[in-house]
Amino acid sequence: ERLAADQEVNTLLLTERSIADALGVDSQRARPSDSHKGTYGHVLVAAGNQRMSGAGLLCTSAALRAGCGLVTWAVPASLARHLLGRLPEAMLAGLPDAGHGDWAEVSAEQVLALAQSRDALVIGPGMGRYGDDVQWLRAIWEGTPCPLLLDADALNMLADAGDFAEWPRREAAAVLTPHPGEMARLAGLSIAEVQRDRIGLARSYAQEHGVTLVLKGAATVVADPDGVVYINTTGNAGMAKGGSGDVLAGVIASLLAQGLPAGKAAALGVWLHGAAGDRAVAARATAASVLPSDLIAHL
Repeated sequence: ERLAADQEVNTLLLTERSIADALGVDSQRARPSDSHKGTYGHVLVAAGNQRMSGAGLLCTSAALRAGCGLVTWAVPASLARHLLGRLPEAMLAGLPDAGHGDWAEVSAEQVLALAQSRDALVIGPGMGRYGDDVQWLRAIWEGTPCPLLLDADALNMLADAGDFAEWPRREAAAVLTPHPGEMARLAGLSIAEVQRDRIGLARSYAQEHGVTLVLKGAATVVADPDGVVYINTTGNAGMAKGGSGDVLAGVIASLLAQGLPAGKAAALGVWLHGAAGDRAVAARATAASVLPSDLIAHL
C-alpha cells in the first residue's frame, strides 16, 4: 500500500476497507439519533412511460432504500393515476402530457421547476425516445441546479447529440451510468472496443467531458474527471437482468442527495448495489432466479 501511494497509483479496487480508507466513507451509513428526513436529501426521479413504468418504480424504490429522506417520482400525468399507491413512501408528480402517457408532451421547464428544490435528479430509466428529445435533455443539463444522473434513454439522447463535447460544463455534478452498448454509442466505438480497455476509456471520457462515468458490467468501472478510477469487486451474474441498472441509478442518486461528492457516491453506490446482489444470490437456490427487486430488498 505504501508503494502504491508513493507511485501515486490512481486505480483502486473497491472493497469495504478501501471505501473506508481511500474514500473516507462509512459503508454501513450510520445515522445520528437526532436526524430526520430532511437530513438525508430529496431525490427527483424522472423515469418511466406506458410500456416501462417498472423502470421508474425500481429506481424510485432503490433511492428510498439507499437512504435518502424523500423521493418525488415524476411521470406523465396520464400514467400517474395508474401508479397511485404502488410505492406509498414516494411522492408522485404527474406532469401535463396531453393525455398520451408519455414524455413527448412534457416540457423540460416542468421538470426543471421540480428540480429547483431537490438535491439530486435522475433521468432516463424507461423514458423512451421522442422528437426533439436531445434539445429537451440539453435544457435539463444546463438548467438543473442539483447533481444530475443520466441513465438509459437519457444516455441515448446524449449519444445522438453529436456535440456533447461542446455542451457547457455543469457547476453541479454530472454522473453517467452506461452499459457497454450505451458506452459504445457515446464514444463512437464498437462494443468490442469498449470492452477491450474499459479502464482507459472510462478515464479518458470522464476527463474529457468533466463527468463521473460508471461503466457497468462485470467489475464495474467508476471514473472521476480528476483521473481516479475505482474497480468494483462485488456483484454476480444473477444481476444480469433488465432492471438492475435502474436500481443502481436510484442508489447513486440517493447518495448524491445525501451529500456525497459524485465520485464517492458512484463508487459506494456500485459497491452497495453489487453487495446487495451477492446477498440476494445467497438467499436463493440459484443466481438465475434473482430479480432486480431482490437487490432493493437486500440494500
